[in-house]
Amino acid sequence: MPNVYQLIYLSRLAEAVSPACVAEIVRAARQRNLAFHINSLLVFDGWRFCQTLEGEYAAVCALADRIRRDERHTGFRVLHGAESAAEDLFGRSSLDYALSYDDGLNCLEAAHGQETLVLLSGLLPGLDREPARLDQ
Repeated sequence: MPNVYQLIYLSRLAEAVSPACVAEIVRAARQRNLAFHINSLLVFDGWRFCQTLEGEYAAVCALADRIRRDERHTGFRVLHGAESAAEDLFGRSSLDYALSYDDGLNCLEAAHGQETLVLLSGLLPGLDREPARLDQ
């Protein structure tokens, strides 16, 4: 199995944007990611996004650039970007969605590189995560 590129970013919901837009982000991302063979996990805590993108390098980088330019996001920061032999480490489908009801994403504010993987892995059990959709 070839290595996949894995990118994890943290951003904030733009001040003038309602959290209600997240439903549209999830719907559109599922379709787009499926078309480009990207698996993803999007975690939202009401004002911050943390998302993993896993797939072919060019597709992941193009998507990250698109998200960076999306006016619904602000403060976009890449926390981790590297090739990985562990495909689908976080996302099991084109887009898994999870809610964080506490300050769990705080630990990622200063994270970088491999530390991000460890911290995000530690958060997974406490997230309200949608079941994986097998039809994707």
